[in-house]
Amino acid sequence: MAVSHPALNHIEKTRADAYRKEIDQEENIWRSLPFFAATLALQLAVVVQTTQRFAALQGVWMWTGRALLVAAGVHSLLALVFLARSIALARFRYVAPEPDLLAYAKALVEDERNDAGVATAHTVETLKLALVDQYAIATQHNRRINNHRQWCRSVADLLTLASVLGTLLLAATLFTP
Repeated sequence: MAVSHPALNHIEKTRADAYRKEIDQEENIWRSLPFFAATLALQLAVVVQTTQRFAALQGVWMWTGRALLVAAGVHSLLALVFLARSIALARFRYVAPEPDLLAYAKALVEDERNDAGVATAHTVETLKLALVDQYAIATQHNRRINNHRQWCRSVADLLTLASVLGTLLLAATLFTP
């Protein structure tokens, strides 16, 4: 069987690599969950440990402490909302299942043998073009999902940092007067 065109080989390889990268990205979202859980647990521990000091606060310190507590709580809640959006169910696209690809390849070979008596590079190129098309469509679709998830996770990261800062300022406020 003859070898297909080098340009087609190259585009198939690059599309396959891009496809695999987008599929791998789906798993990266889940790896960041322990960071969020640990951060929220730490903040909750700080808030629980400092609630007794609220009764001693007066005037500006009381209002500052309450505002920081509310701000930290709102930031944490919003972080959880964006975190949930980053792991929400989404339907990824995949290339055709292996049995379907194998059946397609066998049909191509059989059709070409019936026409020319032997399979040629045209069969390989037709199969590679079909794969490249599937890779391109699936990669673009999956990339949109991953980009949205990464954006949501980044917003959740920023909100978590704002919440941590609010919690630290709350602790400082409660121990300052």
